[in-house]
Amino acid sequence: MSKKQLEESKKDFCCIYLDTLDANRAAQQCGVENGYEMLRQKDIQQYLKQTRKSVRAMVQMEDVLRRLCQIAFSQPNDAVALACGQQYDKIENLDLAAVAEFKRKDEQTEVKFIDRVRALQVLGELLSGKESNADDTVRDFFRALELSGESKTGDGSA
Repeated sequence: MSKKQLEESKKDFCCIYLDTLDANRAAQQCGVENGYEMLRQKDIQQYLKQTRKSVRAMVQMEDVLRRLCQIAFSQPNDAVALACGQQYDKIENLDLAAVAEFKRKDEQTEVKFIDRVRALQVLGELLSGKESNADDTVRDFFRALELSGESKTGDGSA
């Protein structure tokens, strides 16, 4: 592998990692053996730091509003069909915006949805012009999303 190909592979790894937050998945998609080993490399850490900084600057309130709308107005149909065993060619085309957690073990399936009423409350507060509470409200909402995805054991694993 040439130096240029190696650099491109590292950048691809970083992009996939930032998208999925799964080091092994990013490594697998880039043809690398160990994602956690990649994360230890100084140049990877620097690239991730720079990318996160630029992403932070790119996310605007409109993006937050758009995502809240996706969550609040999404339909459960695709998630229910998936839970009932319907097969799909492209799962990325499904509307799963309001799904917090999806577990399948043996013949049992469990789907946990994000609190859409809470998403509507946050949207209402943001759109009503209550700027002083907007940042806290968004922060609280996304913290609630994080917590809704954690397992009951509290270790964050699904």
